Amino acid sequence: MLPAWAETGYFSDTDRAALRLTEAITLVPDGHVSDEDFKAAAAVLTADQISAVAWLATVMNAFNRVAITSRYPVGN
Repeated sequence: MLPAWAETGYFSDTDRAALRLTEAITLVPDGHVSDEDFKAAAAVLTADQISAVAWLATVMNAFNRVAITSRYPVGN
């Protein structure tokens, strides 16, 4: 369900705010985290939660880029 987070009702408002911010951070190479995305996150998440989401998204994106670059095989 995660790829369809925006279309489902399975996630809480907090989950949805974190997922929206994570998606915006992941797509930074295409632009930047928009004011709209940041304000949506800030309306639901605390400053500490926003920081945690930003760090976790950054780390996961770094791991993904290393795996892609090194041709690491991901499960079948």
